[in-house]
Amino acid sequence: MTPGRSAADRVRHDRTGRAAALYLAPITVFYLLFLVLPYGLVLRMSFYRFSATTMYVPGFTLANYAAITTDPFYLTLLGRTLWLGFLVTVLCLLLGYPLALKISRSGQRTKTILLVLTLSPLLINLIVRSYAWLVLMGENGVINQRLLDLGVIAAPLPINNNMISVTVGLVHISLPLMVISLVSVLDRIDPRLTEAAESLGAAPGRIIGRILLPLSLPGIAAGATLVFCFTISAFITPALLGGNRVSTLSTMIYSKFIAALNWPVGATLVCILTVVTLLVVQLHTRLFRER
Repeated sequence: MTPGRSAADRVRHDRTGRAAALYLAPITVFYLLFLVLPYGLVLRMSFYRFSATTMYVPGFTLANYAAITTDPFYLTLLGRTLWLGFLVTVLCLLLGYPLALKISRSGQRTKTILLVLTLSPLLINLIVRSYAWLVLMGENGVINQRLLDLGVIAAPLPINNNMISVTVGLVHISLPLMVISLVSVLDRIDPRLTEAAESLGAAPGRIIGRILLPLSLPGIAAGATLVFCFTISAFITPALLGGNRVSTLSTMIYSKFIAALNWPVGATLVCILTVVTLLVVQLHTRLFRER
């Protein structure tokens, strides 16, 4: 390469770099102001001490983290939150995989209709959907009243203000996230692979277990990560469907900031929840990193 061409290439490279920086400047400023800065303030708040008169005392202490990580109450709360995330993720996978497989194998028109029906709940406000489950699953809700009228049960079923109602509500909300992640991967699997297996006499269960499941692992991992992170950080659904009987990290954060006015402990819980979420994302990145 001649010196003249090298200099020209450097000039073009510098211009491209400056143009890219100029294009990225607005979104960079946006993230710094509305994401990095607020999290930085929350992180700083987590090192403050609580005060009953001023809400917090500026300084630096690890007492909040020590108290939360050694208190059985908070450890149980963290365990319940993680268990709820795991349970909802597994249920979404069990319900979403057959639906995603049906969508990916359907014709274009049927596929479009099924996708619209699957994603349509996302168009409804989260609070509205949670209240709809209250109407269905309440003590005097549609389900209990119908079963009582039919004589199937003698007393209302305990399906509200507990883990059952919270799990059902979160599965309903999170299922589209799992399905769309699975469909995007299943669509890329060569149909000739399953056709060849069928021609060799493989049963449907064997085709799914030996061909489709291994090839769709990236979609399963992406959907599981989305659902799990969404579930452990969900607030509206556990608060409405769980009442005062089901507490998660998110509902406790709300209680600390709004009811107890204990901002340092609330900020500490926010940081712990954020670290858990980042660890899950990092685990997904390491296990399913493209080579």
